[in-house]
Amino acid sequence: MNKDIHFILTGGTIDSVFDPSADAVIVNKASVISEFIENKILPHADFSYEVLTMKDSRDITDHIREEIIRSITKCEKKNIVITHGTYTMAETACYLDGKTPPDKTIILTGSMFPLKGFSDSDAPFNLGFAIASAMALPSGIYIAMNGTVFKAQEALKDLKKARFTFKK
Repeated sequence: MNKDIHFILTGGTIDSVFDPSADAVIVNKASVISEFIENKILPHADFSYEVLTMKDSRDITDHIREEIIRSITKCEKKNIVITHGTYTMAETACYLDGKTPPDKTIILTGSMFPLKGFSDSDAPFNLGFAIASAMALPSGIYIAMNGTVFKAQEALKDLKKARFTFKK
């Protein structure tokens, strides 16, 4: 089991904050993911972090997806966790599938509620689950959300249930 993981951070709800003046969740200017992981999940792990962008996933373009591919390709580590907004996470996973080095295990994860500011957020669990999935799964592109692992082409976000499901 390889515990060496590189994180590519792209924003999304997981890395957002609630703005009461807008009555909405807005993406943080700076990521809070590395601080959380280092202080709460695995304080003695030797992870690396790269903030690629801080965007709502509805603003993730194919150009940004190409940047993700370049980042994955140049990364020496075999295990990669990508934090990503859930609206277009499945689309990004499919886009990456077949375009990244075949010897890497790539996990996309996110949350329905921000990591900070919500006591009932699914973010801490999903981050821990994604880390464990990256360490345990064979190479490939996966989505790890709410205790379920999906291969890139299998996942679909059910907007009504605010959960990922398997495509039918």
